[in-house]
Amino acid sequence: MDKPTETNESLFIRLCSQDMRDAFIEHRSRKLMGEELGELAAYIKSDECVDDLRRLARGDFDFPLPRQVKLRKNHSTRRRIIYIYPPRQNMLLKYLVWGMREYDSIFSDSLYSFRQNLNVANLFRKMEIQGDVHELYAVKADVHDYGHSIRPELLKPMLADIVGSRDPKLFAFLEYLLMRHEFLRDNEVVHASMGGLPGVPVGCFFNNVYLMGLDAAMDERASLYSRYADDICVFVSSAEAAQEALEQIRYQVTSMGLSLNEDKTQIIEPGGSIELLGIQIRGSELDVADNTLSKAKSKLTHYAKKLMRWERYGKISKEEAAERMALRINRYFYGDGTTEHQLSWREFFFRVITRPDTLHELDLVCQDLLRKVATGKLGNARYRCRYEDLRSLGYTPLVHEYYSYRKEPASR
Repeated sequence: MDKPTETNESLFIRLCSQDMRDAFIEHRSRKLMGEELGELAAYIKSDECVDDLRRLARGDFDFPLPRQVKLRKNHSTRRRIIYIYPPRQNMLLKYLVWGMREYDSIFSDSLYSFRQNLNVANLFRKMEIQGDVHELYAVKADVHDYGHSIRPELLKPMLADIVGSRDPKLFAFLEYLLMRHEFLRDNEVVHASMGGLPGVPVGCFFNNVYLMGLDAAMDERASLYSRYADDICVFVSSAEAAQEALEQIRYQVTSMGLSLNEDKTQIIEPGGSIELLGIQIRGSELDVADNTLSKAKSKLTHYAKKLMRWERYGKISKEEAAERMALRINRYFYGDGTTEHQLSWREFFFRVITRPDTLHELDLVCQDLLRKVATGKLGNARYRCRYEDLRSLGYTPLVHEYYSYRKEPASR
């Protein structure tokens, strides 16, 4: 792994430059729209942003306390705990993490989470090139409660080694955030560890750093290895090698004060079904994973119900609701059309999957939701909205787009 380019100037000072700020706004404009982008751009362009960066460069880390927030997990009664700083500090941290992309080269090419020029589509391209993955044993593992279980006292020296000598001011700030051990819960101050700061923008960097030792060990022994934060998969040539790999994973994870989710940890024989980063691998066939399907259904159904409530209360017309629903469906699956870097279903799933069974199921779901929103009806009356009407709203069938994409020479 390459070392970041050396510089004597702190990242805080370099981020004050107009060129850096303009580049960040252009980068975020590919993923954000409307009010959210406007608020972020206004802050980054402002003198307040420069003042904040210069304060950090002076070692003035007087941040307000983050709030602890509980979010409901998809399809579960369980809640995920994250930490959120106020909007100004959160925007500043997003900008800082974008600037820390210069450290990306220290990570293994088998790590796919929160990378600048590497994503999960690269893993499946690698699998396609290798060609024999379905003939290998797979070890699938998941770290229990990863973000919260990260031990700051173990992460701190790792950050010191990576960042400390290169940018002491940046390391001092990361240390401040990591070792603060203080947050708000229901407006009461709580003194306790926040682990690897899940929910805070720098937490993504912490996630990647903390298991670098595991990445190095698996790169040496596996035919193919991947990690996305706490989601681990290793492909090896024999049952014995699979057992050894699992033992090595346990050792590396345990040595960092972590544990595995045993119900999500397994050895899968060649040809067995594997769910990996949103894809279901069944032998040599690839389809959208069941969990990904459920997530898409849940999000689109929730939005459709919200639009129908607005219709009933007279906030929007049926026509406007239907247009919004069609727009949401297209953005969910195809992106907003403004960026080559946004990993939409077209750029990822269409490129990876070899069968469109799940896409067909999603098409039926989308058509049904559109009909309900367009008519305001849940019964048979919704079928008054014909397929031609859906297409006129801008609805684009997934299966049709999938086959069109696969015919394009550049897609293979």
